Amino acid sequence: MIVPWVVIVLNKSTSDIMSEKSKSRTGGPAAKRVKAGGRGVPLRKIEYKFDASYRFGERPVEKVDDPSDFHPQYFLRTHSKNNDPADVQTQIWQCSFEPNPEKAHSMTNVVATCGGSSVCFINVDDGEVVLKYNRSTKMATAGENLYAQVWTTLPLDSMGLETMNILAAAGARSTVLLIHPEVGVCYQMFRTVPNKAAAVVCALLFHPKKAAWLFCGHEDGQIQLWDVGIPALPRYDTTPVHLLTIPAVARDVYNLTFSCTHDLLIAGCDGGLFGWKIDMQKIETNDRLERTEFLLPEVDGNGSVLDSVCMLRDDLLAAKCALHGQIYIFSISRSLKKRTMAKSGSQFETQVTDDLMLKLKWSNTDNYYMNMGVDPISCILVCGDDKGALWVYNVADYVTGKVSSPLTEGSQLPPIEPVEKARKLRLDTYDIVVDKCAVSPGGHHIVAVTSNNMVCIWKRGKEEDGDN
Repeated sequence: MIVPWVVIVLNKSTSDIMSEKSKSRTGGPAAKRVKAGGRGVPLRKIEYKFDASYRFGERPVEKVDDPSDFHPQYFLRTHSKNNDPADVQTQIWQCSFEPNPEKAHSMTNVVATCGGSSVCFINVDDGEVVLKYNRSTKMATAGENLYAQVWTTLPLDSMGLETMNILAAAGARSTVLLIHPEVGVCYQMFRTVPNKAAAVVCALLFHPKKAAWLFCGHEDGQIQLWDVGIPALPRYDTTPVHLLTIPAVARDVYNLTFSCTHDLLIAGCDGGLFGWKIDMQKIETNDRLERTEFLLPEVDGNGSVLDSVCMLRDDLLAAKCALHGQIYIFSISRSLKKRTMAKSGSQFETQVTDDLMLKLKWSNTDNYYMNMGVDPISCILVCGDDKGALWVYNVADYVTGKVSSPLTEGSQLPPIEPVEKARKLRLDTYDIVVDKCAVSPGGHHIVAVTSNNMVCIWKRGKEEDGDN
């Protein structure tokens, strides 16, 4: 269904806006639920197999010669309420580059950001806000903020020769939005928990092998799987269908990521790091998925509050525990070899010991919710802190084995220092928390979003005359 939306087209030189509203049609929940962990009768046929167009591939590591040579290019305040340039209250939570449908494992020059009640699409080359989606005030309450977003490329034919990029965004009141930015339309909106107003979606992830399957991580620890469908153009007719609920094993699901090699959905939660084997047959029959808990070491008595996880490579997971002052990188395959049956006797656990991990030295802050960004090609990892600083790490040599490390079954190393930790955000007036970072393929751009309504873009290379 087409839902109420407001699109604002901006550029870096003007604050004028143009808005347009589409026709609307009311609709209810996409699928009837029977119980938590179950599902009702699907409203359309579901194919429980990978997309025919899916091809696994991972580009070789391409080391960047000088990963510390970034200069600030654009600092934008694009999520302001009522377009107020003085708005420093709106928090921007997520940023991610758009996948390039014409070139596998590549991205376009457009980055999406979400915060407050809006989603912005920004060209990092010239700083232009090419599109802004803002929730209609009639449909969204004042506290209905967007906390999570994720891209996918939907195949419009059986082989994926014709495709469309969509962005899913979600947050308070468990509302999920499906946006097609190429034509500037939010074509679908549904709630994952229709009967609970306080429900919050904290994390989103599309299945990399099943482009229309969306995992939704919730504040109560549940993870739902939805098939959002392939919209029938030009009316965008489709009905999201609830397929599965993974019961909570911890509290808030902060982040979701996926290893294609292991068909493993990985969740960083307030209470631990967990992985589920995504078995298509078990999803079809609604059977319980095999679960593994990755037990990380405690530091100074602080347990595992996993507030950020991401895949550095398809077998290398980067995980950040709140209050640990370190970022851990380890091989999933090596850790799975050590797993044992948990004490409950129904699931597995594996101890990720020091000899399996590369450690990166990070801030000793006691703040949470600062999310990492990685580029699997250059193996650059970036994480901001609560002092307005970016910590940039170049781990390509450790991944390829040029420098011996636990990632290649070498010896343990002391925590790796960042190649750059420059405070490039002004702190004289407001405290700044860098909520999320994203790195473009090849490490050409770094984008960071902040707690005071800033989208910050850095470019690698020498600063040219005329750069902002």
